[in-house]
Amino acid sequence: MIRSTPSTRSIPFLGGARAADGRRASHGGARTAAATVAAAALAASLIAACGGGSGSGGAGGTTLATQSGGGGAAPATPGKPASLDTAEGVIEASLAAQGGRAQIGQVKAIRQTGTFALPRMGMTGSMLSVAAPPRNTLLLLEIPGVGKISQGVSGDVAWEMNPITGARVISGDERAQLMRESTFGGDLIWKQLFPKAELAAAVEFAGQPAYKVVLTAADGDVQTRYYAKDTLLPLGVETVAKTQMGKMPVTMEMSDWREVGGVKYAHRLQRKEGPQTIEVTIEKIEIDPQLAPATFALPPEIAALPGAKPGSAGAGAGTTAPAPAPAPTTKPTPATKP
Repeated sequence: MIRSTPSTRSIPFLGGARAADGRRASHGGARTAAATVAAAALAASLIAACGGGSGSGGAGGTTLATQSGGGGAAPATPGKPASLDTAEGVIEASLAAQGGRAQIGQVKAIRQTGTFALPRMGMTGSMLSVAAPPRNTLLLLEIPGVGKISQGVSGDVAWEMNPITGARVISGDERAQLMRESTFGGDLIWKQLFPKAELAAAVEFAGQPAYKVVLTAADGDVQTRYYAKDTLLPLGVETVAKTQMGKMPVTMEMSDWREVGGVKYAHRLQRKEGPQTIEVTIEKIEIDPQLAPATFALPPEIAALPGAKPGSAGAGAGTTAPAPAPAPTTKPTPATKP
């Protein structure tokens, strides 16, 4: 779940998207293609932002379905307050402001539902995300008139399906970035994920005074986080997403923090990539929901690809299956839904 590090890996928003057979979308279908690619980019961002992620960990408590509630201060963390003159101090103080390590670490699974909007295109859609340790994630997006987009991580396999590019196993640098960002409870082990951390400056971000913290992963990936100076809650993150089409600077802003099961979560996200903005509203958060055993199983279209075979871990050049490859349409019962 989003706390301090939403995933910002993405597919660039390009109207001239290519279908799985390599052909460019026709002019008449360009809007649908563009919306599909934008939604796929959003899926990449939300795989951690609303799923596992370096900012995951979930809320505390053991209620099977703790729903989002109103705001309110998170409980204070016992002990000496963290110093705010180092990167570690700011990150740890933020974790305390969000509910504290002990409370954050209690969760075993999280499910979120909400909506998203593409303002420039006048389109809206629905979303569902599920996450559980160690880094299992599932994200389902649907745009009326466009179709369904799904993305996930199951064990060592990262995958994606959408009506334009079909089914594919995510590989290479793109996979490495996504696997790190899908780590459940990643903020609790942020030093392992990002060995280097620097407090860069006190700046303004999203119109608010903020602490700027620059984190560097072992593979050189850089993630810049911003924390509000007054509340110490995360304001957003900037990074360079590794995608099918190259590298793309991405910014994610977060707001509307509310307490759920003793931990604060952002309920509004805004993803910016070039001229495109995607707005997300989280409507419901469930802590430790009952999940069907096959929630994180690979879809048949993905399981059939060479990159998903045992031992491959999607580490090869990647493979793609023909579109369309929509997400399952059967609505599960409450006891077994994803």
